[in-house]
Amino acid sequence: MAESQEFHLKVPYYGPPIPPSQTPSRNCPRPPKCSFDAYSLLCTITKITTIFLITIGIIVLALWLIYQPQSIKIYAESAELSTFNISLVANKSLLAYDLAVNFTFRNPNRKYSVYYERIEAQALYAGYQIGSIGYPPLRQGRKNSMPVMARFEGRTATEAGNSYSREKAEGFFYVRVKMYVTVRLKMIVIESVKFKPDVDCDLRIPAPGNSTSLAAGFVRTECDVNNFS
Repeated sequence: MAESQEFHLKVPYYGPPIPPSQTPSRNCPRPPKCSFDAYSLLCTITKITTIFLITIGIIVLALWLIYQPQSIKIYAESAELSTFNISLVANKSLLAYDLAVNFTFRNPNRKYSVYYERIEAQALYAGYQIGSIGYPPLRQGRKNSMPVMARFEGRTATEAGNSYSREKAEGFFYVRVKMYVTVRLKMIVIESVKFKPDVDCDLRIPAPGNSTSLAAGFVRTECDVNNFS
């Protein structure tokens, strides 16, 4: 029986290189993910907080548009000069004054209460400040009127001699009370931003000792309240 013979022909190979065979490697199992992911938790909290703040902002804006606040009203109900005279002391003109004014602060809003964080009143005569007083914080309810009394008393140097002589002869002195006010509005638990309205009260006050002007009396005056909103 003839033995089978195997012949290997040496034929050159011109194709792409054949990569060497690789021994299969064992893939190590990955460790299980930690159940507590601090970064994901932080992202979730941030999203919830952002959504909450946006929702609150939309609610506040909607309420603000629905219940548009009205400006506070301030009236000078009465004003009296117990003393108001100029004297010459050491070649200086000194104005002695004692002015009492009764104001009414009116909150016309049905939905908002008012918190007065700051009230400062200044009395000016002929453009010169003659006195200043401050008040503690005040709260005012809805649709409410609140009396506020102001009294200015003292002496101050002045150059208003000409205005004083003219107005004394007329029987009425013209005094401006300017108020610097900072307020917040509150509806339930929602507070507004701060408002700083300009308040000017131009008062025509009977001269002390003038029977004619005293008989005419003081006329209730509404103050100008600007830049409230």
